[in-house]
Amino acid sequence: MTGMRRLFFSLALAAFFFAGCETNQQLRHFDKPTARIVDLKFQDVQLDYATLLFEIEVDNPYPADLPLVSLNYSLTSGGNTFLTAVAAHAAAIAPNSKELISLPDEVIYARLLKSLNCKPGSTIPYRTELQLWVDAPDLGQIKLPLRREGLLSLPEEVEVTVEGRIYNSLDVMFVPTPQDVVDKMLQLAKLKKDDLVYDLGCGDGRIPVTAARKYGCKAVGYDLDPERVKESLENVKKNKVEHLVTIEQKDIFTLDLSEADVVTLYLLPALNVKLIPQLEKLKPGSRILSHSFDMKGVKPDKVVRLTSSFDNIEHKIYLWTTPLKKIDNQ
Repeated sequence: MTGMRRLFFSLALAAFFFAGCETNQQLRHFDKPTARIVDLKFQDVQLDYATLLFEIEVDNPYPADLPLVSLNYSLTSGGNTFLTAVAAHAAAIAPNSKELISLPDEVIYARLLKSLNCKPGSTIPYRTELQLWVDAPDLGQIKLPLRREGLLSLPEEVEVTVEGRIYNSLDVMFVPTPQDVVDKMLQLAKLKKDDLVYDLGCGDGRIPVTAARKYGCKAVGYDLDPERVKESLENVKKNKVEHLVTIEQKDIFTLDLSEADVVTLYLLPALNVKLIPQLEKLKPGSRILSHSFDMKGVKPDKVVRLTSSFDNIEHKIYLWTTPLKKIDNQ
């Protein structure tokens, strides 16, 4: 009886093994998908954003759709990695076909120019390393590593006029707020000594310095540009408010804003909107103030107009109090 059981078990194990081998042979019948980068270029340049467009040819050998999952990429020029990102893409390559697809990703153009230290309209050598993730029917999610070297033309700068002032993609993030507008913003915030102020894109540090000097409260200024950080630190030292003001070089879109009582902004509307998920984490009753630019989809509690004695231009100041009041079709 024991011998019969052993024989039965051996036959069953052999059947399972050969069935598995046959299945694997069927899976290996199809080649793996392949891809190559055909082109890389900029398009749809706006004041604050530009679209970086990857044109990629993907070969799907399967008799089923090949879904694209995401795109991880880095861009290097002259040994300087100036851009890295992950972009999700909901698309699919038709069965047994080769398709040229366009995969866009939005980048903040002013920051890109800063990183490259190049003029708009110039042409730079580039090297890109890219991982295209696909959901293969037989293998699950796999990555297709791609590389390309070539020349990349940077877009010309775009200009717009807002409230009598011309902004372009180079200087929009560095235009200082007139001091009397700063004073009005902090007055509208109803600052108290125990408030904590975050200034996003602090420039020369005048808002954190004014908050500390005039109201005695703590303030933190954030800026990505090392020159602006240096300028802010000099301003802090000059005004002897080092015990109250901190300046940090950070990307404002990665910050945890939840500790702030007051947040001040001088960013373009699209950037304000991008900050909404972070601003929604502020404590109830926190105040957000923006110089000149609104926040689409969010109703301000107050809009104040002020003609500055520094430039004789009328400036708008927007005030929001948390929780934010969402509106449709603004």
